[in-house]
Amino acid sequence: MSTAGKSPVRPLAVGGIAGLIVGCLIGWLAIGWWLWPVEYVGEASTYELNEAEKLQYVLAVADSYRSSQQVGVVQQRFNAWTTEEKVDALARVFAEDQVQGKAPEAQQVAEMATELQRLEGWDPAAVTQAVDGVAAEYIERGAPDKAQAVSLFGSALGAPAAALPSASVSTPAPSVAEAEGPLAGSLGGLLRLLGVLLLVALLALAVVIFRRRQLVQRPAVESRKEVEWTGVGPPPLLQKTSSYSLGMDNFDESFAIETEDNEWLGECGMGISESLSGGTPRRVAAFEVWLFDKPNTRTVTKVLMSDFASSDETLRNKLSARGDPVLAAPGGVFTLETPALKVEARVVDMEYAEGTPAFGYFNSLKVSLSVHRKSEAGASKDTV
Repeated sequence: MSTAGKSPVRPLAVGGIAGLIVGCLIGWLAIGWWLWPVEYVGEASTYELNEAEKLQYVLAVADSYRSSQQVGVVQQRFNAWTTEEKVDALARVFAEDQVQGKAPEAQQVAEMATELQRLEGWDPAAVTQAVDGVAAEYIERGAPDKAQAVSLFGSALGAPAAALPSASVSTPAPSVAEAEGPLAGSLGGLLRLLGVLLLVALLALAVVIFRRRQLVQRPAVESRKEVEWTGVGPPPLLQKTSSYSLGMDNFDESFAIETEDNEWLGECGMGISESLSGGTPRRVAAFEVWLFDKPNTRTVTKVLMSDFASSDETLRNKLSARGDPVLAAPGGVFTLETPALKVEARVVDMEYAEGTPAFGYFNSLKVSLSVHRKSEAGASKDTV
């Protein structure tokens, strides 16, 4: 019997493939919804942001540095980032400013990068690798002007001029249908149809997971509204407790300040400012508590010191250059103010470690931070 003209793909095979796709979809839904549901695990660290969010974060840090010129604060903001991540993000911000004609802003970013490089002693090989990678990416995107700006940024950091590869034009390979005739064309059409079905299934799965994530995260977002405020005036925009324990050698916490309409007003946080010399874990004698006001590009800092750091004149003078000194004491309260924001900080709990010098470094420290938006009358007073 002749079989000419009949498709080699039998209905049973088509049904099997369709069943496989439906089965995968049901399996993915079961895994994403019941077996391993999405759980809210808290705020993301800055180094976990996507590319667009990182650029916004770096822009905010650059704005803060432009007004304060405090490279130590910049170092704290990027404490958890690797050298490659820092160079990558700074190079992109520099390139964006450069191609948009914002030469002063671009120059400020380059100066901030060179100061940070001098302070941290970046590995030249890591700098070169990061600069070359960003430049090559811009070339592939068809943005040679940005690639050239990145090369200029790398030169400011002492990296050799990036080799800018030319964008290659690939010759499309002949299709399967052209190479193998009518039979291959029929198979190719079926595979394309299955590909479209699979794409639709994946999109449906993405929508389900996205909705699931919203349902899981909504209680965490609404929890701030449910906090009972017993103080005077309107409730704070943000209430957080920053907690340190001995052994957290890279301790640096920051919290975004936002309105109920998700308007980003700035950040606040606490990080290590000074450690006594010798060994690990770090013997932390002072912390920096800071507030960044985005609308006014203002950063204020206060240094929370141990009893030893406060009484040692040399160490106290050194820390005073970083911010107003405050002696840590249980129940102690202090404030940080900018034209638009005010932070009420309170030492909830603290304990000194047993060692030399006495009362020299902390075993644990908890500081609560309550952020308020100042009224128009209060915001008109430029208090620091």
